[in-house]
Amino acid sequence: MSHHSAPIDVREKVAFAPEQLARAHQELLDSGLAREGLILSTCNRTEIYGYGGEGPHPERLRNWLCAFHHADPKILQDNDYYYRDAEATRHLFAVVCGMDSMIIGEPQILGQVKDAYQIAADLDCTGPVLNRLLHWAFRVAKRVRSETAIGSAPVSVAYAAVSLARQRLGSLQGKSVLLIGAGETIELVATHLREHDIASFHVANRSPERARLLAERLQGQAHPLEEAAALIPQVDLVLSCTASTLPILRVSDVQPGLPRQRGPLLLLDLAVPRDIEPSVGQLDQCYLHTIDDLNDIAQAGLRARQEATIAARQIIDEEVKAFQQWRDSLAVVPAIRRLRDRVEQARLSELHRFQHYLDQGQDPHAVMDAFSKALMNKILHDPISTLRQPCQDATSRALVASLDILFHLSDAEG
Repeated sequence: MSHHSAPIDVREKVAFAPEQLARAHQELLDSGLAREGLILSTCNRTEIYGYGGEGPHPERLRNWLCAFHHADPKILQDNDYYYRDAEATRHLFAVVCGMDSMIIGEPQILGQVKDAYQIAADLDCTGPVLNRLLHWAFRVAKRVRSETAIGSAPVSVAYAAVSLARQRLGSLQGKSVLLIGAGETIELVATHLREHDIASFHVANRSPERARLLAERLQGQAHPLEEAAALIPQVDLVLSCTASTLPILRVSDVQPGLPRQRGPLLLLDLAVPRDIEPSVGQLDQCYLHTIDDLNDIAQAGLRARQEATIAARQIIDEEVKAFQQWRDSLAVVPAIRRLRDRVEQARLSELHRFQHYLDQGQDPHAVMDAFSKALMNKILHDPISTLRQPCQDATSRALVASLDILFHLSDAEG
């Protein structure tokens, strides 16, 4: 299931915590549901990829998933999806390309799938088919990125925030930034900001250790969350995203830093619930925007990416077809092995027999000629005998047609 099929209150009931993944992979394979397995669990999706096992078994998979999480199977009703064969391949390719993400083309999911694959591989839960499938998927993602514009208009909240900051403040070069929080969103914002020659970074967070780690990556300064208000006079841009249920910055926190000599103060509140009291935006020289204000920027980029998905889907169609051809070829591998073994037995038998003639000193050219004819007759004896047996016209025609295809006899006649 994903954000497309299920609300968050359902998704969170069957999400796998990192410390559960080893046991979950092992139980999945031990249950017989798959011979090879991979579990992908992110904030937006929980997906189980399997190969082999006991055939089509969506209900058993649903029951196993809910039993593992002690959840009622009824919660999955109308909230999940199940794909097989080419459609499963197509879905995975779309996922790694970011085409199934909340924000089309976002690159984070590719890293998440790679991490999930590494975990499954380290646990020896993947095999020849899933290994090939995942590496194929990563190659498809690279091809889509390089051949389409799906990633040329970033539309993440983090990128939209930086774009809005540039619109409001002009160039960000030489600006001073206060980051409140140190979670994934703030880290992504910081990644984009680093491209704009920011003069200084300040990171305020409830966890001193997380603040320190992020500040070190930015070559900035770490501060306790309580010092955020005191930093207002020193900065041009404030970006906040914490899990606090109460405002981090109120009017009484911001107002003492006004009026400003540095120019306007831009505050971007990316948190839900909001970190910054709405009335802060009414203060002179203050511009306050919430996550909802980023929609216009995000939507413009989204339209560009949606246009790119047309070309991306064509690439995925090609790659799905190519992968399925490889997968279908696996079915004939045992037959090919049996055929090679049979011919090898004939070769060794005849080689042993004719080596005796060489040892007796007979003419090597005559021996080689006789050996090749004997080997040819031995290999062709059973197929020719089968062709000569009385059988129905349809069967006879099918055998002859197969023979033409296998040995390209029509080409030889031409």
